[in-house]
Amino acid sequence: MFILHEIVTKSEWIIAVLALYVVAWTRFNSPPTNRSGTTFALFFLGVVFYYALIVALWVLVMIGLVQGSIGFDWMGKAITTVNPEAKTQLAQYAPIVAALIIVVASQFRQVARIDTAARTFCVKLAAIPREADRLAIELAQGADFEPTDRLRSQVAKIISENIGPQALNFSRDGSVAARFTRAVALYSLFVGPRNNGMAPEFAANSYSRSAYARIMQLGETVSGRADARYEELMHTGLAYFTSPQPTRELREALNCSITEVSNLTCSLMARFVLFCERTHNGRLQRLASLGFDARPTPSFGPDQWATTIVLVILLSVCMMLFMPGTRRLDIGKVLIIAITFGVSIGFAVLGAIVVAQRFIERREGDRLGFPPIAELMLAALIVSGLSIALRIGIPLVPALLQGQGFQDVLNQFVDRLPGVITPLACTISLGLLCCYLGTVEWRWYRVLGLGALGNGLALIGTGWLVGSMIDPSVLAQFYVHPENAIVTIALSTGLTGFVVGAMVLAVFNKSQRIRKDCAKRAAETPLPSITFREAPSLAAELDTSLQPKTEAAQDLGSYARADVVRLEGLYVCFRPAFSATDSINAYLVQIHWDEAEGCLTFEERERVDAGHTQKGRVYIPDGRPFMSFVTVERGAIRVIMVSRPESNEPARGLIMTLASPGGAHFTPASAPIVLRRMADRAPQLGFVHPSTADYDDYRRELEMVTPMFGCLATAPRASATIQAAPDGPGAHLAVVR
Repeated sequence: MFILHEIVTKSEWIIAVLALYVVAWTRFNSPPTNRSGTTFALFFLGVVFYYALIVALWVLVMIGLVQGSIGFDWMGKAITTVNPEAKTQLAQYAPIVAALIIVVASQFRQVARIDTAARTFCVKLAAIPREADRLAIELAQGADFEPTDRLRSQVAKIISENIGPQALNFSRDGSVAARFTRAVALYSLFVGPRNNGMAPEFAANSYSRSAYARIMQLGETVSGRADARYEELMHTGLAYFTSPQPTRELREALNCSITEVSNLTCSLMARFVLFCERTHNGRLQRLASLGFDARPTPSFGPDQWATTIVLVILLSVCMMLFMPGTRRLDIGKVLIIAITFGVSIGFAVLGAIVVAQRFIERREGDRLGFPPIAELMLAALIVSGLSIALRIGIPLVPALLQGQGFQDVLNQFVDRLPGVITPLACTISLGLLCCYLGTVEWRWYRVLGLGALGNGLALIGTGWLVGSMIDPSVLAQFYVHPENAIVTIALSTGLTGFVVGAMVLAVFNKSQRIRKDCAKRAAETPLPSITFREAPSLAAELDTSLQPKTEAAQDLGSYARADVVRLEGLYVCFRPAFSATDSINAYLVQIHWDEAEGCLTFEERERVDAGHTQKGRVYIPDGRPFMSFVTVERGAIRVIMVSRPESNEPARGLIMTLASPGGAHFTPASAPIVLRRMADRAPQLGFVHPSTADYDDYRRELEMVTPMFGCLATAPRASATIQAAPDGPGAHLAVVR
């Protein structure tokens, strides 16, 4: 009852601490797909670090409330005349009030920016975007994809009806048709169901369908871009596969569309897989259900681990009840001891398996590797800590329910403390056995026998040591003859080690040999398989992170999204054509905020010369009236510098790019350019000639570029020319009409 009274008394602290953890979890997991971006352990590392920052702030706010001049101090003084104990009573609620202040303060803009910076730091600490981006690149570029029969028929119908049979190729020969078919299949598998309202083929249960809906909802920006790129892919594919002699530019445009559709679709797939599955094998199985060549690695999994724990518990119960020389104990007490011991051995098995798997993966082919002593000792210490927590926590629950104090539980723990040595020794023993017997190509009974013998002998010695360290008065509670208890403890512990060693070594050796055979077959076949190890260097180039960014990088101008939202939209862009003196080239430019890039980006559309379509980032320097549209691709740079559009005025400036008026030879070229926001009526696009309706309108706008929005300095003329025409006109930008 004392414990319950203390819990009620300190409820203000408990509620505040738990509430802050819920707040930290919710904010850190915003959007909820943050958890799907990395490993389970790294995600919790970021949550704990972010929670620690909130707790530190909470302590500071609480100190200010209790002792500061703006806190409860003045409130207590104000009402002291009414209630002398009011100040003390108010101070009791400081933890809850401080937590509420932190939650409410985060709604203010300046505080929210600090909170966003802290969360961003913790997200980077947990490497949340990296795992998903790395897997997305592996799926898009290096993983073999085998569509199901249903998906094959669907893709065949789409390509045959819209383009033709020449674009359909399900083989893996690396041809343009094969890569085009693969991109269409990926899109039809994952993004297509969202558009036609059908249930995804791979979502076999409600959990998968719910996860799919959440990923598509939170990845709406990425899926929208995938839709746009897919439409471009089909248009470009139609032009390429129906052309008798497709040009190099058309081929490059098709390859670019294939890559973008694959990357964007696989980005959503990666987040779906990581959101649904937390384990390595679970992710591989999920990828296999999607059609990727992902071979699950057989391992000592949760089922085997749970079976080991149950078997140890049953064995412990039988030995305590039926072994000669033991006292008849209450069945409840027997179950508590057996469950505590069984779960402790389960932790020991888990630690040994993890260390052994890492050791085997590092020393592939090297049978004489030095044992991983440091890792085994670390795992053993962790297992010991968990065992201590179990030995205190499991008996404490029924003691509190029965109204008993925790002092008896602590006394029992201290009396039986040497028992912690058993899971520690089991971790080291099983770890060494699994490291060196895990991959040997022996018959199963040899591995089983040697594993049972090795672990049994190790735990016999451990049992002897534990029995010698326990006080005889404690042994008298369990054994009729305490003087013979050491032998009984050694034999019973050794029997447990014998059974656990046989079971673990038999299953672990079989799983590792299957894994080795799978790896060997994968190496012999030309089909690439999916791995979860080294992250490729291209991971930073994938623009698919779902974590929103609201401020551009410093080299882009450090502009905030709220300050440039008025620039977003669709513009008609026109400039003089370099290939024809009387023509104006007009096309569309879409400006939008890219949440993954964290800046404004632009994309050109409806260009008649589609092979030269550009896209890139928008640079906006602070304090200057011009902004730049920059494209950087494989060393080539194109810049459009225009004024910032004000009210109904368009953006005017110059373009610096390459032109090829002669056909093959490229020459640096510059020209006036205008971007005008789209009005209600559709503008004329393509090469606009003097006889068309919008030609004069476009020409007048281009003439207004000079000299206010752009000028070209010409080379100085000869002195004789200057003397002959001292009053001649100055240098200006001439537009060919």
